[in-house]
Amino acid sequence: MQRSIFFIVNPIAGFKKDKSKLIRLIETTCRDLKFEIYQTTGRGDATRAARDASEKGYDVIAAVGGDGTINEVTTALVHSTSALGIIPTGSGNGLARSLKLPLHPDDALQALKTGVVKTIDLGRAGERYFCTVSGAGIDAVVGDAFDRTSWRGPLPYFFISARELWRYKPGPMTLHIDGEAKPFTPFLLTCANGQQFGNGAIIAPRARFNDGLLDLCLVPNISKWRIVSAVPMLFNGTLDRHPHVTYYKIKKLVIEKEGEILYHVDGEPVVVPSPLTIEIVPQALKVVVSPNSDL
Repeated sequence: MQRSIFFIVNPIAGFKKDKSKLIRLIETTCRDLKFEIYQTTGRGDATRAARDASEKGYDVIAAVGGDGTINEVTTALVHSTSALGIIPTGSGNGLARSLKLPLHPDDALQALKTGVVKTIDLGRAGERYFCTVSGAGIDAVVGDAFDRTSWRGPLPYFFISARELWRYKPGPMTLHIDGEAKPFTPFLLTCANGQQFGNGAIIAPRARFNDGLLDLCLVPNISKWRIVSAVPMLFNGTLDRHPHVTYYKIKKLVIEKEGEILYHVDGEPVVVPSPLTIEIVPQALKVVVSPNSDL
C-alpha cells in the first residue's frame, strides 16, 4: 500500500526563494501517490498545517525546509500516528544530516517514497520540543543573531558565529544534572538528541536518537583561542576527545540563573524566565528514514 504525503513547503528556506521548480519536482515524482502541497505564510503556520493534515489521516507529513520548519512540523506530530518526512532545503539541515538522509531534493523524495518508518526520541526545553539540539550558551546567541538577519545559508551562519564568538561574555548558572547541582559558567551548553548542529558540525559524536537519553555537552569559559583551536574537532567528529569538553548522558537538566534565559530549539531562539528544564521524551516521533538506516 502506497503512503499518502502532505508536503509543507517553507518558501523562504535556504538560498533559493523561488520554490516553483521544487514544487514541480514533487508533483512529477509523486504523481502515483495521494499527495497535497501547502506553502507556509509565517512562523507557526507549519505546525497548524501539520496538525490539520495529521487529523485528515495523511501517513506522512513532509517538511520541505530547514531545521526550523522541521521543528514546527514535529511539534504537531508528537506521539502522532503520522510520520515526519524531510526534504531538506535549509541553511544547516542538522536533522537530515544526523539521520543520514539525502540532501538533494531528487534523492530525498525517492527516500521519502521508499523509506521505512522508525520511532525516535525528542527533547523538550521548556514548552518547546526539539529534534536535534537545544542550548543556552554561545549556540543560543548565534541562533538569535542569525534569526534577526535576512541572510541565509552556511556562509552567513559561519560569519555570524565568528563575530559572536569574540563578543560573547557568559554568565554564571547553576545546573541541576539529573538532580545533582553544579555551579558552572558555560561558553557552550548544548543538549543533543542527535549528533549535529548542521553543516557538518558534530557537537555530540555519541548521541543516538533512540537511546532514551540526551548528550549534555559543556565547555567552560576558556580563552577564545582555545575555542578556535577546537573548531577542527567539531567538524571531524572528535570533539568528545577535547580536554576542556565534558559530556554527560542525561534524562533531565534544570538551568537556573539570574534574569531571563536565552536558549534555542533546533536553532530557533526562545527567551524564558529562569529556571529552564530540558528533558528527554522517549519514543515520541515517527520519522521516515532511508531503508539502510542504522536506527
